[in-house]
Amino acid sequence: MDRQPHDLRLLVNSDPRLLGVIRGVLQVWLEILGLEADRRSEVVLAVDEACSNCIRHAYEGRTDERVELVLSLAEDWIEITVSDQGAPCPTECTEFQPMERPAAHEVVPGGLGVKLIYEVFDEVVFCPGRSGGNCVTMRLNRQMS
Repeated sequence: MDRQPHDLRLLVNSDPRLLGVIRGVLQVWLEILGLEADRRSEVVLAVDEACSNCIRHAYEGRTDERVELVLSLAEDWIEITVSDQGAPCPTECTEFQPMERPAAHEVVPGGLGVKLIYEVFDEVVFCPGRSGGNCVTMRLNRQMS
């Protein structure tokens, strides 16, 4: 993808306290692009889940690692990539599964973040990172957003 003037790259320590900074930057960037408020909130929540997964699973809560976000704009797409250098995520944890409301007795912490990501974005690709770790690329079709 050719980089545009609206592209932004963030490299953030894997400290959960910094997730608010990521959410704030993403919120403003999406506002500049003209994405409606409700849609922005969904995207911010889904990206927050992707970043939280890096911290919680790939880095096992270590706060001295890095999470990288690349926010890109193309003619047809808004693209957000989140990557880490942590432990690889098992493939079965990144596969598409339809979002269904669980019964009250089935509700347990975790497991909904990846489903949410697939629900919010038009395209989602999980793959190994460039030099190890994990990478998720999430795309919104600009014609439909």
